Amino acid sequence: MKTIILAVSSHVERRTSNVFLLLLLLLSVAVPAFGFGKGVEGCSGDCVACHKVSINEVKDIFKGIDPQLSVESVAPSPSRGLYQVTLKKDAQIQVVYLDFSKNFLVGGPLVDLRTRRNVTSEAVEDAAVIDPAEIPLERALVMGNPSGKKVLYLFSDPECPYCAVLHRTLTELIQEEPELKVYLLLVPLEIHPDALWKTESILCSAKSRMDSALTMLQKSYDQKEVPKLECAAGVGAQMKQLGAKLGIAVTPTLALANGKVLRGARGKEEIRKLLNGPS
Repeated sequence: MKTIILAVSSHVERRTSNVFLLLLLLLSVAVPAFGFGKGVEGCSGDCVACHKVSINEVKDIFKGIDPQLSVESVAPSPSRGLYQVTLKKDAQIQVVYLDFSKNFLVGGPLVDLRTRRNVTSEAVEDAAVIDPAEIPLERALVMGNPSGKKVLYLFSDPECPYCAVLHRTLTELIQEEPELKVYLLLVPLEIHPDALWKTESILCSAKSRMDSALTMLQKSYDQKEVPKLECAAGVGAQMKQLGAKLGIAVTPTLALANGKVLRGARGKEEIRKLLNGPS
């Protein structure tokens, strides 16, 4: 009798196990695989399909952090689970990251380890724009062809060594690009103690002779003596204010005719490509 009962019990267990496996198989076919590949419904690995945020929501969040922060844009970040938020304050662009729960804020930089790219700095550069209409050209030195159709705006400091490097690069490029005109605006930085008076002396000289002013600037870059001139007193401080207004935090800074901003010294071929567009 015991043998019969055990046999029945074993048979029932096998049937139960088979039914359970069949049920699992049916469920795996019927239920979408959320988070693994593209399903008919649900997130299907595409985070933004489930997670949405409006720019007004983000503005409310940052209003509580700093009312002076302007939220310029919100987009999915290159890293899943984060929104990329572009902010602006006092003409300065910054990029931070907000998680999908909207409870955690992450400061950059965000680096793509596969390519070693700093995606945060790239995003900042993409968002940085200067309106050429806001640039006071009457305060600019002019390099190259005064009637040239290709235009660059250069923000430089007379004591900045990186500015000296870019100045040489642009001087070479001007020889190769007869239509190039460069408006050069001197923005003295606090870290360079003699930049203020040198800016005023150079702009003083520019009132009478542009070539003389450019020669003085070159002397400064070559660490040679620059004469002190007094006919542009106060202009240096005004140029510092201009830099702050336009968000010039780094010298050198280049701006293209469309307002795109390039920070730091750039190579000649990179600048030429941006000037001439895709070949």
